[in-house]
Amino acid sequence: MAGYRPDIPPHVAEVIRQLPPEVKRGVKSALRALSEGSAVGVPLQRELAGFLKYRVKRYRIVYALDRKQRIIRIVAIGHRRGVYEELADFVRRSR
Repeated sequence: MAGYRPDIPPHVAEVIRQLPPEVKRGVKSALRALSEGSAVGVPLQRELAGFLKYRVKRYRIVYALDRKQRIIRIVAIGHRRGVYEELADFVRRSR
């Protein structure tokens, strides 16, 4: 999975900017590791199938891989308590 270019949409970049400093450092480090291929997330299930999650303390990075274009698309970053519900709502609305 080496050499993936991260695609971070503006709404996710704004979430990153508002994170506490220690979490922000962890998220940025995780994004580097994911794009270099030195870290691998866990596949999500049910209505979120096709996305992967990566843990950073109590926060989750949810992303999708575009293997053909070698892009890692970051779709959400948030506290584990709410990030999956928010993403599931978004997926339902976009269908």
